[in-house]
Amino acid sequence: MNINWGALALVAVATITAAIAIVGLFSLGVAALTSEHRSRGGSAATLPTVAGYACLTVSALIAAYGLYLIIPQFH
Repeated sequence: MNINWGALALVAVATITAAIAIVGLFSLGVAALTSEHRSRGGSAATLPTVAGYACLTVSALIAAYGLYLIIPQFH
């Protein structure tokens, strides 16, 4: 039995990169939605709100795509 170490390393790097990206986007979304500008209200609060929801949406879409790739019944 031979192990393809190059492919294993590639999968490990891709997994770590994707995990950091999803957690980072989610964190940015939560930070934007709980920012001080948003709590004050007004027109200045629109940009952090839109950016927060956009980050949360993108992180949810990435997670859903990962589930689509893993679960064979979705294909």
